[in-house]
Amino acid sequence: MKKILLLSVFAFAVSACNNQSESNNQERKLIEDVMAVHDQVMPKGDEVMALKSTLDSIAKVSPDSVTALKIISELDSADNKMSDWMAAYNPDLVKGKSHEEVIKYFEGEKAKITEVKNLTNSSIEKAKKFLSK
Repeated sequence: MKKILLLSVFAFAVSACNNQSESNNQERKLIEDVMAVHDQVMPKGDEVMALKSTLDSIAKVSPDSVTALKIISELDSADNKMSDWMAAYNPDLVKGKSHEEVIKYFEGEKAKITEVKNLTNSSIEKAKKFLSK
């Protein structure tokens, strides 16, 4: 009887460790996903600045300055959203939180940084299309 009880306690402990390990792996994967998107967007900051500068120069002499200024505004918005996201992102906020709260936080952050990525890419695309005219 003692052997069965001991074996049951051991099996429960192993099961709990496996569940914890799976949770940690899920959390780690989500954090990596968030940072992967960040790492795609971050290097584009220099390109955004260069495009804004070029568009600003063109807007001063172009008959289509309204469009150039609108694109500059979109590039500014993408740049500001990236800065805002980086200032607000704080993975330490989830320390001591439940697995569900950790997952919810990082899924939210992934959605936010993906939105920044999409805005950045679309504004760069618009700027390049405008400049290629």
